[in-house]
Amino acid sequence: MKNLFFRPNTWLKMETDSERCEKEQAQMEKVALSFEKAMKGIGTDENRIIREVVAYNNRQRQLIKSKYLVLTGKEIEEDFKSEIGGFFLEAVLALFMPVDDYEASILHQAFQGMGTNEQKIIEILCTKNAEEIREVKNAYRKMYRTELEADLKNEEGGDLGRLFRSLASGGRRENHGYDKEFIEKETQNLYDAGEGKTGTDEKEFVRILSSRSFAELNAIFALYKESFENDLEQAIKDEFSGDLCEALLTIVKCVRNRPRYFAEFLGRSVQEKKNFEQDLLQVVIRRAEIDLPEINDEFKKMYGRSLTDLVHKQADGDFKKLMVALMKKI
Repeated sequence: MKNLFFRPNTWLKMETDSERCEKEQAQMEKVALSFEKAMKGIGTDENRIIREVVAYNNRQRQLIKSKYLVLTGKEIEEDFKSEIGGFFLEAVLALFMPVDDYEASILHQAFQGMGTNEQKIIEILCTKNAEEIREVKNAYRKMYRTELEADLKNEEGGDLGRLFRSLASGGRRENHGYDKEFIEKETQNLYDAGEGKTGTDEKEFVRILSSRSFAELNAIFALYKESFENDLEQAIKDEFSGDLCEALLTIVKCVRNRPRYFAEFLGRSVQEKKNFEQDLLQVVIRRAEIDLPEINDEFKKMYGRSLTDLVHKQADGDFKKLMVALMKKI
């Protein structure tokens, strides 16, 4: 009986991991030379830079950066700095950094100059789970040869500083389940620390919101509303003010729905008309390979238009072209 499933000389050769790696390495060399061509001679081909940047993911851009140094003897970042500028330059440089390094650089920059930029620290530490914070801390240590907690201790005091250091310590529980009696106790503790007393026990809010797992916090938030007929976000607004209020609200919003938090963050940035380009740049680059499509969906629900529509209206020049090109990838 003939074997109907075997056809001599017709089966395909499977590509090995080694062959795929070699092919990718060769492609990254071509792209590196394409970047060199975009910046060689008189003038700069910004459209080529945009096209090549958005065509590859962050891991591949690290390969391109290495290939560029080997093939040209120059750092690609230095050539970018000599050829382009503004938010376009800032975005391109950020896209050529590993995301953890980029976020570590935002934290480090928050400590520079006169005073500390608490808002930038909130945007990083209060939007992450324990594992993500550990990765940024490792990047911070590698890049700046110091511990993030040490810089936070030197720069930030009070309850806000205590919150930042608690988050940075990586002490948040990571369990996916929870104990009902434990949730009931912590929910009551939150109420007793705020609405249930005269004054506010800030330390108790910091302790619970910085140390309990996301699963536990979601259960606490739901039980709080059921038990006390008030949403915890509103309770925080009633009990706190300033940066500490903003930090605690950011944690609550990100535990509930992180893409919605970032969509609201961008919407608020447009309304405040202060640092929209900077805020857009940081959200897109930080979330591009994580949940940018979900952020776009939430933005549409909240504001009736897409992130691409927002960029077309609010940004301009090559920066706008780059952001739009990145949006088209989602």
